[in-house]
Amino acid sequence: MRHRRKSSTPGRAASAALICWLACGLVGGQPTAALGWSEFGLAEDPALVRADGPEIQEPFFDFLLGLVAADSTGHWSGRQLRAHATALGRESRFPLDELVSVSRERPDSTAVAGYPGVPVAAVWRITLTGPQDRPMPYSILGYHPGSLRLAGELVLIELAPGDLDLTLRQGDDIVHRTVTGVRVFALAEGYVVLDADGWLDALLGAGLDDAWTLGFVTGREEGRLLGLGVSVGRKGRQIYGEFDFADDEVLAHGRPLVSALSRRSRAWLNTGAGNLPPPWIEP
Repeated sequence: MRHRRKSSTPGRAASAALICWLACGLVGGQPTAALGWSEFGLAEDPALVRADGPEIQEPFFDFLLGLVAADSTGHWSGRQLRAHATALGRESRFPLDELVSVSRERPDSTAVAGYPGVPVAAVWRITLTGPQDRPMPYSILGYHPGSLRLAGELVLIELAPGDLDLTLRQGDDIVHRTVTGVRVFALAEGYVVLDADGWLDALLGAGLDDAWTLGFVTGREEGRLLGLGVSVGRKGRQIYGEFDFADDEVLAHGRPLVSALSRRSRAWLNTGAGNLPPPWIEP
């Protein structure tokens, strides 16, 4: 990852804790076509879709991404986040009443030591009233696929932004694409688990799986903000999911660019390095 200095542009480039609150993680790790067919029909390439209105619809994401864009550090109460949502005049999909606080602080020596050679920008701590077990707030292919379980406290290590040159297949050709301002958020403490409903798992087969979140990634694709959740299945299957902030939805069909970004991000989002909790062990 080629790191660069923080841009003075006010846009919310590339970052956040909790991509997809934790909604992503539903597409297998193998590359798929950008224009894909399923039993649900032909899907448009998400890169071609543009939404009118704000770049980020969800108030929770808007708040977090705003802190990163301003490189803010400090402590914010759940009341402040709820006031932010009210000021925007947009309803949140998330249980903001259960949110106690959010903090973003500079890393200590322990956090820095875990990622040698990679600048660590900040450490996030998100505190809830207690562990959560709620229906998945976003639909996938027209279904709400199960429940989302969250630990009462989540700690994420935010790696400083950099540009990634990615290699991917486009038709019969191998091409290079660059995602700028890439930030990785490693879930260092706590857990975020998507528990898929059994009947839907049987219906969609390989298109859906239980997912243990390893972390989140943000960046810009030709100026467009993108979000990615990186997960692992119960049997070690590599899983990722893309989130569209402007349309506030999970994108069901994996794009080659996003698949390549998922693969590269696992250099930092892997349990073998000892920086992440062992998957599928909940207290």
